[in-house]
Amino acid sequence: MQGALRYGTLAAETTIDMTDRKFKLHLLEDKFAISKLPLFEEVPKIFAKGEMVFIMRTDEELCIISPEFMAPTNVQQETGYRCFRVDGQISVQEVGVVATLTKALAEANISVFVISTFNTDYIFFREENLLKAVKALQQAGHEFVHKEQ
Repeated sequence: MQGALRYGTLAAETTIDMTDRKFKLHLLEDKFAISKLPLFEEVPKIFAKGEMVFIMRTDEELCIISPEFMAPTNVQQETGYRCFRVDGQISVQEVGVVATLTKALAEANISVFVISTFNTDYIFFREENLLKAVKALQQAGHEFVHKEQ
């Protein structure tokens, strides 16, 4: 059931088609690094300085996504990522947001790394795919907005 969300109730089953959903996207200026640190590593103090950073600790790793200029050294790391942010706030109850956006990128053979926050979603991809990603998302009907810094 590609492009649709299914959910069931006790009385009936319903399908909601999310493929027509269009979003406004903003390309962030920074280049990002995705860093894997040892599970019990202390979070470096530089990440308390107010820059955009994503810190996730699981039972296997400490993962930090940060602007490249802030990235930790001597750790397993991937650099050269760019990021699209979905413009505006999206309710955590909304369904299909990530699927709608990543479908166009997958069809363009672009690998992504997605982070969802309380307010919105962030889609990371390799910088060499920037033009291809913009084109794929525009062809899918999504719009790019420019923000004043």
